[in-house]
Amino acid sequence: MGNGWLERLRGARRIEIFIALLLVALLALALTRGGGAPSGDRTDLERRVERILSRVDGAGSVSAMIAQDGEGVATGAVIVADGLNDVATYLRLQRAACALLELEPSQIEIIGPAAGFGGDI
Repeated sequence: MGNGWLERLRGARRIEIFIALLLVALLALALTRGGGAPSGDRTDLERRVERILSRVDGAGSVSAMIAQDGEGVATGAVIVADGLNDVATYLRLQRAACALLELEPSQIEIIGPAAGFGGDI
C-alpha cells in the first residue's frame, strides 16, 4: 500500500518537472520570436523586474515575461533565474516578484536551470 503512494508521488513530480521544462521552452521560443510585448521587444516593466531580481542573492542572470491585461496591470509572470539552486533563493525571488508586480505567488512561475533546482530527486 505504501509503495503505491510513493510511485504516484514520483509520477506527479515528473509531471511537475515536465511542465516546468515546457514553460521554459515556451518562454525561450517566445523570446527568440519576439513574443511578449506587442512591439516584439521586452517591456520596460520586464526589464526593470529583471534588473531588480538579478540583484537578489543567488539569483544570477534573470529573464522575465510578464502577462498584462489591457490596462497594463500584471496578471502573471514567468521568471527564469540562472543561479536558482535552493529553496531560500526561490523564496526570496518569489517575495520580491510578488511585491514588485502586486501578484499572488500562484500567479508567478519561477524556474531555475534544467539541471539545478527543481530537477529530479
